[in-house]
This record gives sequence, C-alpha cells and structure tokens, in this order.
Amino acid sequence: MHLTLFFMPWLYLELSMLYHALLVFLSEANHSRINATLRKAVRWNITDLEVTVQDLIDRSDLTLFNKIQTSGHCLNSLLPPHSQAASLYDLRPRGHSLTLPIVKTAQFKNSFITRALYKFK
Repeated sequence: MHLTLFFMPWLYLELSMLYHALLVFLSEANHSRINATLRKAVRWNITDLEVTVQDLIDRSDLTLFNKIQTSGHCLNSLLPPHSQAASLYDLRPRGHSLTLPIVKTAQFKNSFITRALYKFK
C-alpha cells in the first residue's frame, strides 16, 4: 500500500506553510534539491503522484489569488483597480480584469500580488 494518503497531505501542509515566506526566494539549487526529494518519494513508493516544487507553488498561488479576489477578503484592498479597457473594448477574456502595475524592482516583482497579477493575466 502506498503511503500517499499520509505523504501528500503532509507535503502540501509543510510546503504551503513555508511557501509564502520562503519558497519564492529559494535558489534554483534549493528547488532542485526539493524536486529530487519528491522524485525519490515516487521511486521509493511513498507516493505515486509526481509533483514538482513549481507545481505546488502554482497551485498555492492560484488558490490564494482566487480567494483574494473576493470582496470580503482582508487582502482584497491590496489589489489594483479594475481596468477600464476591459469594459470599453471587446478584448479577449483574461484571468482577471485588474490593471497590471509597472514593475521597476526585483523585490516588487517577487511580491505575491504582482507575481499573481502577471501569472494569471
């Protein structure tokens, strides 16, 4: 029997708690180490689900970004205003109708809100 029922929830819990504080700022070498550990888990039959750190980051980003877009969320006020172009012109559908900010620094680029706005546009 695979330990998937134990391993994957534990993995998601541990990485999601670390994610917003650390995983974004980890180097590529550290991402490779975590990915190697995840591949070993598959090889050792601990789990049969092949995931990477980037998969977990993307899933976590999308979940949080969707929650933030609801009007009652405490981080909703950090989002930029809605774009007027979406209502004035017949544009192709996008992931959101928010205005994309101009990115000038790496620190601003790595912030969650900016990263999610560009990733899910």
